[in-house]
Amino acid sequence: MFLVYLLGVVLFFSFITNLAFRKIFKSFSWVDRPDGVKKLHKNNIPLSGGISFITSLIFAVLIFDFFAGVNFNLSWNGFFVSDSIKENNSSNQNLANKIDLIGSDSFDIQIIDLNDESQAVVAINKKTFETELMEIYKDESGTYLIKGNGFEANTYYIEDPLLPPKVTVNFNGEESTYYQKINVNVPPFFIWMLITGIFLAFVTLIDDLWGLSVPTRFLSQALACLILITQSGLYITNLGDLFGFGFVELNPALGVLFTIFCVIGILNAFNWIDGFNGGLTSQFLVGITAPLILLSVNDSLFIEQIYLFLVICFLPYALMNLKVMGKRFVIFMGDHGSMFCGYIVAWCLIYFAMERTDYMNPITAVWIVGFVLFNAISTIIIRLVNKRSPLVSDRSHIHHALDRLGLKGMRVSFVVLVISSMLALTGVLLEILGISELASMLLLIFVSFVFLRYRFNLENS
Repeated sequence: MFLVYLLGVVLFFSFITNLAFRKIFKSFSWVDRPDGVKKLHKNNIPLSGGISFITSLIFAVLIFDFFAGVNFNLSWNGFFVSDSIKENNSSNQNLANKIDLIGSDSFDIQIIDLNDESQAVVAINKKTFETELMEIYKDESGTYLIKGNGFEANTYYIEDPLLPPKVTVNFNGEESTYYQKINVNVPPFFIWMLITGIFLAFVTLIDDLWGLSVPTRFLSQALACLILITQSGLYITNLGDLFGFGFVELNPALGVLFTIFCVIGILNAFNWIDGFNGGLTSQFLVGITAPLILLSVNDSLFIEQIYLFLVICFLPYALMNLKVMGKRFVIFMGDHGSMFCGYIVAWCLIYFAMERTDYMNPITAVWIVGFVLFNAISTIIIRLVNKRSPLVSDRSHIHHALDRLGLKGMRVSFVVLVISSMLALTGVLLEILGISELASMLLLIFVSFVFLRYRFNLENS
């Protein structure tokens, strides 16, 4: 219940943030202007969706840290890739023996294991920094009795559906009530992913507002990936058991380069799909919710909560972008927002495919982002065939082709959502059924050829 309360607070803050940034961006004319060719919307649309989403995520992390006692375990590892970093950062520390009290001005309390059958309490006086080792007992009523040299304390737990558990502590006759934090160990990867994603979004926001060169954009994307890899030790080390003879291993140098290539490709593919209302919204939600199915099957509550916070922070933008709140509140993500979303989805899929192989095979991750990749690849091929630069913007995306067929507005969004959902669910279903990675890869190749053939027929018609 308390998690629901926190999610409600985050959702309310996210709505306020989206409305506030929309007004700010509109007042500074930081908007997407229609050109009648590629951009067919009628009015100037504020590009505030990305910064609103990121601000909401930062707020979610801070409030979750305050109430849940998050242990980020962050440290700077330098610019090198080492397997030891990966092992150290992926190790789970046992935080069940720690009690953090919110609002305690006098004491920090930690429970330590003396042996398999007994525990003790360490009380740290914040004013004198003296520590006392105290024994802990539990009477028949469930009350914890704490005794030590110079201290005697009783503790009572009070449940509250909308707040963390309250702990009433009586130190030598002086009673104080505090909230107890629920300690959570967050892998450093997730925090570094957010930090580097914010860096990338900041650079791309400058590009949105004032323009940057293509090499500068690609350099910032590669740098963000490199920092995350060096600090978390996570990169693509293998391609899975694609041929039935064991994992296709990659050496560290090739693995790092391939990882950077894949992430840059996916985040730019997300940017390319953000050409109509609901495009990015549908692809981000598919990329986030599809792994949730696998997580629910494998019972991973903590990571499900992280994904839930992502969806809650994104929801206000989705409602405004899809005009659910009315046409006057429509906003766009901007390149900084769409690339940030692609960056988050790409790295989360890599995390599961590499660190949680019991959840997801690498080929399943490709299924989940299959539509945005198919759109990007087919667009590049069409531009090359027509002797145009693959980096020059035009109307050769799948949503433009659907528009030329007569599908308008939300109909395009619906078709795109259905196709992308079918691709993602196919990959997830193959994973759950235990179908071999070779069979999954061959089916994906077949589907991609069907998609490309349809795209060329659509383009020629």
